[in-house]
Amino acid sequence: MASNKDQHNNNEFELPTPSDPEVKYTQVSTNNMGITSINNFQAGYTDENPTGSRIVLAVHGTPGSHHDFRYLAPPLVQAGLRVIRVNLPGFGATKKPDELVYNFNTMAHWLANFLSSINIHTVDMAVGHSFGCAIIATLSVTHPELISAFTLLSTFGLRPHRIIRPFAAIKLSAYLLDLSWVTNFIATKILTCAYRMAGFKMSKFVENEMVHSHQLTTNIDFDQHATNLKSIGKRKVPVILAYGKNDPLIENEIFSEVGQILGLKSMTELSDLNGEQDIENGIMYEIQLNQSREIVFRNGSHYIQKFHAKYIAKIIIQVMNKQ
Repeated sequence: MASNKDQHNNNEFELPTPSDPEVKYTQVSTNNMGITSINNFQAGYTDENPTGSRIVLAVHGTPGSHHDFRYLAPPLVQAGLRVIRVNLPGFGATKKPDELVYNFNTMAHWLANFLSSINIHTVDMAVGHSFGCAIIATLSVTHPELISAFTLLSTFGLRPHRIIRPFAAIKLSAYLLDLSWVTNFIATKILTCAYRMAGFKMSKFVENEMVHSHQLTTNIDFDQHATNLKSIGKRKVPVILAYGKNDPLIENEIFSEVGQILGLKSMTELSDLNGEQDIENGIMYEIQLNQSREIVFRNGSHYIQKFHAKYIAKIIIQVMNKQ
């Protein structure tokens, strides 16, 4: 999930000037997505520095859109990288076909089909935020040659985190959305209030964004996510794992479990290795293991790709330069 609730004032952080390039459109094939009523549908995305020799793909969480990377993209573009920001089906400038069923595999196949539609067959660095991490991690299994390196920002983990517990209640509310127009009306009102209380800003211009976010969340397969993360770790490809210690949605223990399954470190292990650090941008811990990096920020909440955009971009560039 991608929260836009800022728990910090912008002046506490040195933010890059955000970029909001023109949205482009492409027709994406429905191949391998379980859709039979249509052969393709339109997707909106942005493409900055299209002549760049190396490609960064940015995948947002839910709710979210390509705007979630408006601060992270500029320093990457300034380094000569091509940055492509997608809008997942049902979010931003991409509408969701009625027949599309949300799960990790259909979203991963959609992402691969999207890249193929714009003639991209290899991505040098895939960057995911929150739920977007699960989609790019799935590509490690469904399309293992497509992604050369991964950046996982504020990813969810191997079990339900605090904002979606009890998970049975999440599934029940999703059932009520589909049961009848009466239960849909009631559940929509309740869920809209719940999302806003959690700090999510629902777009007035995206139809059913809350419903789509809830459907994606309901269909999270934590066992599959663990398998996908383990696949990344076994491949020994470069991976950057970064999160904020003060993330209000996901517990530190869950981030630690993700670090361990990737072959990185838990927060306790990071503390034992180097103690608290006092370096730029409020970093609490940072470690380099071969080509991979793990970074724990003191602050920045769930939205670290905004508040720590410059530092995250610097690490991405460093890792890509060593590939």
